[in-house]
Amino acid sequence: MTPRLRLGVFVFLGLLCFAAIEVHSTEFRPLSIEQLSARAALVLHGTVTGKTVQRDAEGRIYTKVDLEVNEAWKGSSQGKHFTLVHAGGVLGEEWSTATGQEEYEVGEEVVAFLVLNHRGEGVTVGLAQGKFHVSADSLSGEKRAHSLFHGHASESKADLDAGGLKRSALPLAELKRKVQETQP
Repeated sequence: MTPRLRLGVFVFLGLLCFAAIEVHSTEFRPLSIEQLSARAALVLHGTVTGKTVQRDAEGRIYTKVDLEVNEAWKGSSQGKHFTLVHAGGVLGEEWSTATGQEEYEVGEEVVAFLVLNHRGEGVTVGLAQGKFHVSADSLSGEKRAHSLFHGHASESKADLDAGGLKRSALPLAELKRKVQETQP
């Protein structure tokens, strides 16, 4: 086989593989902080201390996330540790994903808007919308929160503060105030 023919076969196979890829998109209807809070049974501020991937009785792969609770802004976590779950994860050589699903990383500080499943575990409201990442501005030390639709990181260097967040990112205290104002 000539080098030119090999290149043609390689390109053809590459295009064939590309055509076989199923493209998915997730359409989110943005929820306001007030809507997230109203739908949540719990709103917890804490730090992710661990996560494990498991398989349920039906064979589905899911991830358990251990959260060390700093403060419950809505509801009660019944202690300093709380478990939340989400679909998907990597179990051995198998992996499963859920489009639009949030990711929690060990060591990450978060605010999570949660509903409870039948086992009393938290499930994030609105998939990725109900998880806010918390970080501190490197100059002022002020804690700020951002999520998919609220105070997200900016691509423009001019819009960034010293901590890498958009200047419009929510101060953590303001997010807490908004959550607590929507409680009955």
